[in-house]
Amino acid sequence: MPDEGFRKWLGVDYEVMEDGHAVVGMPVREEMRNLRGVVQGGVIASLIDVAMATAAAGGNYDTRKRPMATLEIKVNYLAAATGDRLTGTADVIRAGSRSAVVRCEVIDGTGSVCAAGLGTFMTRRVHATDPKDMAPTKG
Repeated sequence: MPDEGFRKWLGVDYEVMEDGHAVVGMPVREEMRNLRGVVQGGVIASLIDVAMATAAAGGNYDTRKRPMATLEIKVNYLAAATGDRLTGTADVIRAGSRSAVVRCEVIDGTGSVCAAGLGTFMTRRVHATDPKDMAPTKG
């Protein structure tokens, strides 16, 4: 399943997808900016969520090793996000059989760190929309 809906609207591209590590980028379009001309915080939070979920799941919708759902995320906005691209780098800090804690750092188009995130993700049951070869979760 290719990215649909909101992920498609964001325009995310997966630069690195490894189990426990992901680098996800996206172009910044004018409708993603606020009145000051900087990237709106919800767009940044969305990139953080996608990057962390990709790291926790071990891939995107087509390649993930396990189905994950976001339980919570915390975002620290460190600087105004400027430029025409955002890149989120996410790493799993610790993963168990049912949940994972993941951190993410976002770099804006000028190369500045503009945000950092921390999230908890839960392994969920396999759904009909998941890849056909995905193993059912235990428990």
